Amino acid sequence: MKRISLTALSLLLSLSLLAASPHDPKGARITKNEAQHIALKDYPGARVTAAKLEKVRGILVWSIEIAPANAKPVLVAVDAKTGRVVPEGR
Repeated sequence: MKRISLTALSLLLSLSLLAASPHDPKGARITKNEAQHIALKDYPGARVTAAKLEKVRGILVWSIEIAPANAKPVLVAVDAKTGRVVPEGR
């Protein structure tokens, strides 16, 4: 009985680890949470209002909308593979 319980527990654990993969199936190496933290670095006191993964000019990016305190919302694009902020003019 102990052997069956241990086998079932290990199978459940391995399946949950596969389901909780931090990488997006579309090819993103940077998670949504990581991208949000990267985008917020230049905006202390701001908060994220929206985030989505999309292709912009052929580059997979996290588009992060940030609401700085007492200012208009700002859109920051974070490269989903490198984690670098993509300049607006790119």
